[in-house]
Amino acid sequence: MTWLIISTLLAASVAWLAYKVKKEKAKQKEMRNNHFQELTAFKELQKATMETAAANFDEKVMHLSESYQREIEKLMIENEDIRKNYRNQGEIITHQILENFKSDLIRKKIIPPDEMIIMPNIFIPEINGNYRQIDHLVLLSTGIYVLETKHWKGHILLGLTKMGSHRFSFLAEFVDSEKEETLIFDKDESGALTVKTYENPISQVQETAVILSNYLQSQDITTWINSLVFFNDDDKELHDWSDNSTVKRFTNKEQLQQFFINELTSKNRIYGAFQLNNIKHLIESANYI
Repeated sequence: MTWLIISTLLAASVAWLAYKVKKEKAKQKEMRNNHFQELTAFKELQKATMETAAANFDEKVMHLSESYQREIEKLMIENEDIRKNYRNQGEIITHQILENFKSDLIRKKIIPPDEMIIMPNIFIPEINGNYRQIDHLVLLSTGIYVLETKHWKGHILLGLTKMGSHRFSFLAEFVDSEKEETLIFDKDESGALTVKTYENPISQVQETAVILSNYLQSQDITTWINSLVFFNDDDKELHDWSDNSTVKRFTNKEQLQQFFINELTSKNRIYGAFQLNNIKHLIESANYI
């Protein structure tokens, strides 16, 4: 009887142990399956994250490439505009000076971007049906500025008259008795002295200002026009004998920039941004090129 009880207990113990082992194996299998699923899910998540990051990176690269291409196209357009709008190196130099100056004024918050408009190489209709070319127009809140550029080198005798030619008496018979003239003394490549005569830029820019004023007044625009001449070649010496005190003359960019700063800081506002933009459109509509 005792042996039967012991055998029964042993059998029960073996069965219970087998059950526990089986249950433990099932638990471990489930844990392995769960771990595998978690690992698979993690790998999928990691893959998706990497794909998203790669897509974002590709998108950024594409945007940078597009931005770079736009900048290249913009520069190409600007360079093409320069080639179309300018007839000589002097006007290109002046335009670069004006654009850089405008950027500096905006950066220093002296002006807002829409209160300085630079218009190069434009044409204004005259009463006789012809057109007058203007190197640069600068539209500011303080007025309209007609800027004539002279890229002359050598010794420039500006405003020489017959009465004043006693300084160079031998020139008296060649100088007009009624108007100022401009002579330039220089040397050519061989070292020989050269003498060139030009139309007086002071009279030229004043006439241009009158033509522009007449045109704008015909469009019901009140005009405040200033006439400027800029001698921008570095290899020059200006001898200014003109009696004209109306037209401002400049021999370097610092003088030109300081003039505009004085205008902006000491003169009253005449035009607002809307009026300046309106004047710009009126001038563009008159410009036949």
